[in-house]
Amino acid sequence: MKIISNFLPPKESSAYNPAKSVEVQPGATAHLTMNGMGGERFGIRKILPFSPNMHKILISARLNEDLYLFRDIQLTVVHHLFKSIDGLFAPFIIQKNNHIVFELKNTDAVKQIVNIQLIGYDQFALAKLSAAYQKIGASVPVPRFLYGHGTVPAGGLNIDLGVKSKSVDVQVRRMAMSSNQPGAITASMKVYNTTVRDEVFLEQVNDEFNDKYINVPFVVGSNVPFDVYASNYGAQPAEVSFLCESYVQAKTGFSPAE
Repeated sequence: MKIISNFLPPKESSAYNPAKSVEVQPGATAHLTMNGMGGERFGIRKILPFSPNMHKILISARLNEDLYLFRDIQLTVVHHLFKSIDGLFAPFIIQKNNHIVFELKNTDAVKQIVNIQLIGYDQFALAKLSAAYQKIGASVPVPRFLYGHGTVPAGGLNIDLGVKSKSVDVQVRRMAMSSNQPGAITASMKVYNTTVRDEVFLEQVNDEFNDKYINVPFVVGSNVPFDVYASNYGAQPAEVSFLCESYVQAKTGFSPAE
């Protein structure tokens, strides 16, 4: 997979980065809809959320009415994945006159205000990006998220977080994890019974990918099991989320879906 890492938007690009807030009552679910640039395409490179207690908010994201980017993971893990990088190698596209919908579920006993900001590219930057990849004879990378969430009981070992692979081969580039019990959770990972990550603390996963990409990317094949296990060495049950930035493995003649 070819990556353009030094891309700069053209001078005519807009600095438009939409943001919205919504109040979520305790035990309730709220929806936040963002329309990008209305009559023009908008490419999402970063999703930057915040709330006072992010581990108490579960977030799902649905793009252009039919593509779920991720479902029912802690807001904290989305924050971890995006806060320290420039953005995805290539954006998810909000199509003309379409939107992205965030579903926010508050598991806390008090109400919370959640704000989400989108950082991305307008039509001029998207056109330049596409032309840049054509110039080097490559397709624009197509991002996909692998994700999972689970409850890990106190003393629980190797609890599967339910991560599902995609219907296409994807190349893993970054990952993040979160929990409401910091310092107590470890994680390990396997792809089709091959260990790709030995057991480390959750914080070590986030340290590795804080502002960097994976040292050696690995591929999760189409519908191949990708098992992410969490263990809880604390005295309280833990909620644990996993989010992984990956890209569709390039094939000859492949055209990216927008």
